Amino acid sequence: MKIKINPKKELFKWGPLEFRLVYASPFIDTILLEIKDYYPWPWSPGFVFFKNGKMLWIQEQLATNLVGLKYFKRYFLDLKNYKIHWQKWENWIKQYEIMARKLEKLDFNKLTDKELYSHLNSFYKLNINFWLIVHVPEVANWGGEYLLRKKLQRLSKEKAEEYLEILSAPVKFSFFQQEELDLLKLDYIKNKNEFKKILNQHAGKYCWLLNSYGGNQILKPKYFEDTLKELLRKKRAGILINEIENIIKKNKKRKRLLIKRLKLSKEIVLIAEQLSQSIWWQDLRKGYIWRMNYFLDKFLREIGRRRNLKFDELLDFQSNELLDILKEKRIDKEDIKKRRKYYAIYFEEGKQEKITDERLIKKLFNLYYDVKIRGKEKIRGLVVSKGKIPKIKGYVKIIENPSKDRKKMKKNDILVAGMTSPDYIVVMRKAKAVITDHGGMTSHAAIISRELGIPCIVKTKIATKMLKDGDYIEVDANKGIVKVLKRR
Repeated sequence: MKIKINPKKELFKWGPLEFRLVYASPFIDTILLEIKDYYPWPWSPGFVFFKNGKMLWIQEQLATNLVGLKYFKRYFLDLKNYKIHWQKWENWIKQYEIMARKLEKLDFNKLTDKELYSHLNSFYKLNINFWLIVHVPEVANWGGEYLLRKKLQRLSKEKAEEYLEILSAPVKFSFFQQEELDLLKLDYIKNKNEFKKILNQHAGKYCWLLNSYGGNQILKPKYFEDTLKELLRKKRAGILINEIENIIKKNKKRKRLLIKRLKLSKEIVLIAEQLSQSIWWQDLRKGYIWRMNYFLDKFLREIGRRRNLKFDELLDFQSNELLDILKEKRIDKEDIKKRRKYYAIYFEEGKQEKITDERLIKKLFNLYYDVKIRGKEKIRGLVVSKGKIPKIKGYVKIIENPSKDRKKMKKNDILVAGMTSPDYIVVMRKAKAVITDHGGMTSHAAIISRELGIPCIVKTKIATKMLKDGDYIEVDANKGIVKVLKRR
């Protein structure tokens, strides 16, 4: 196997994070195999490592940026192509809503195997179409960030990252912000029966909110009622609504003033606007990933019941294997068990090679992921959010699994993680600042930290290795430096 990834070059790393193969399968099948049939540019060569329920994604950073640049130019800077692609997205949403209504009404227990297979196959195809559309903003983000940074560095090498943070900030509500706005508005309903009715509707609409690639949970009305009470302990609903709305207003104002002050060209303004839209779109699509995972779990439970398989076992299957089970084809269960412990996929130009040899996987994982710490190395990174107060002090909490670790995260602790994903919102809302090993200006940590108005430093590479729970540190988001003031 000839691997076209140089471990000595700067690498793009996504993870490790809680992740189960069945939730990634439609993406892997589409982007790593079928992409060449729909788009002229496959993703740059990379690895997907699965290890004990966690996943790590690795590619060369520059190669990833350059592929992303092609997508960004065609599907975002060419406004005609952008409108066509956005229309595909809106059409997909309509198809999803039709299928969601149909699946919600189904009694899975009463379906024949043939009927269950048909519904799962249709659902799988919808998932494939989803990824064919929404991989575009994801990969385009890397190219757009790369392009805008280059343009801004010509204006000022020292200020380029500061300008980039301002210009790339989304100016539309994320799905988390929208949910919080909808929840806060429930406080205006004074009739108890009406409140209960609308609360139930809210829970039905957002029951998937804390789903993740590692597993799902169906949120009940009580969760949202308790969350609302917690929010209202701090401030009145009207004040909190204004604060959320003012984030968008502030982002728009900062952009407008910077564009005017720097006298930015129409070209740079367009790049910035479309990058901001791409970042927002990437976040928006995650809400639909969680929605689809909600329905996928229904299929998994029914398949498990019929074939005497545990739900947890099915999380290591791929989508086509679920279809095979319903057709009563033979499945190598031992091979699937191995995936849980060690499994890897190397992909290149629309082809992929699956690796199950544990020794080889360990060797490759250490080669591409292991980070050497030399002496008393300083923790430095990329500032993606200065926050309302750029320089703060607080206690470290390292969070690997927000669902399991959420209770140890206290208000005003400093969140440290390899990276964050949407399910981290429950701990990010408590955080005074966020520090990650990986990520960039368009990462999840960057987007949410800006929404929350807290400092965020990403791409430190070593924060989770250098820091420990309880360390008292200083985060300087003016300089991108983290100092340990007192060890635990």
